Amino acid sequence: MKLSLSLAKKLLILVQDKSINNSEFKNASKLQELIEFGIVELRVKGQKTKIGLLSQDKLQKYLKHHFGINDLQSYIDEGLNPNRSRASIASQSNDTKSFKTQVQGGFYMSSYEPIEILVNEEKITLLTPDMTSMFIHKRAKIKIPNDVLIVGVENFENLNSICKQKHLFKDPRKKMFIYRNKYLNDLLSKSFNDYLHFGDFDLAGINIFLNEIIPRLAHERHTFYIPENIEELLGYGNADDYFTQNKKYPNLKTKLKYLQDLINLIHKKKRSLHQEYLINI
Repeated sequence: MKLSLSLAKKLLILVQDKSINNSEFKNASKLQELIEFGIVELRVKGQKTKIGLLSQDKLQKYLKHHFGINDLQSYIDEGLNPNRSRASIASQSNDTKSFKTQVQGGFYMSSYEPIEILVNEEKITLLTPDMTSMFIHKRAKIKIPNDVLIVGVENFENLNSICKQKHLFKDPRKKMFIYRNKYLNDLLSKSFNDYLHFGDFDLAGINIFLNEIIPRLAHERHTFYIPENIEELLGYGNADDYFTQNKKYPNLKTKLKYLQDLINLIHKKKRSLHQEYLINI
């Protein structure tokens, strides 16, 4: 897959300056994709709208997984050189071919145990091997059994590697893992299934749960997944992300005691832990 040089340059500015004017970002569909992946957000100040970088780590993984780009600056430098070789391109990108693709809107689901659901009134079984997930188009009508626990997942890598994380989830109920995007948000507003949020263990992740997920739920049967050894795990977290998020969410609080305890612990450790860390522990 090929990333245009113009878009690559805009993303480099975003990395360097942490934000970019919305008017400079012409690719609306790509912007929406970056928002859905939790990489950027829109920030409105007065009459100006800026695109703010939420996670450089997620952007790097996005560039590598979707475009095979290992280093954005080198990719741009190579692109500006008309005499570059395929070997040179390959050193900065895992793909030497160029073709266009379009990410479809819909649901990305996975499960390490068989779950029967209805899609357009047809019965199918959801059971995904490691490193896979099932895609269901946004226009499809989905019916999930009421006794299934819906688990919203923030990161694609965790979704596709859910088999490796099976040991983390002690709840005996069957669990359907769904990537969190606007289509999951719409589903949650109509669903009465219990909900578990599986996101990053930081202020931004908690803010998403409190202010983007809970208000959409049609019930109050929800919880935020926290590993039993979270205090130990936070020791492996990222301090830079913590301080950046603390500036953005300095007064983040909740009446949910277990979650406020996590907020207090994050402030104590001054660390932000991405959920990808749990894949191989």
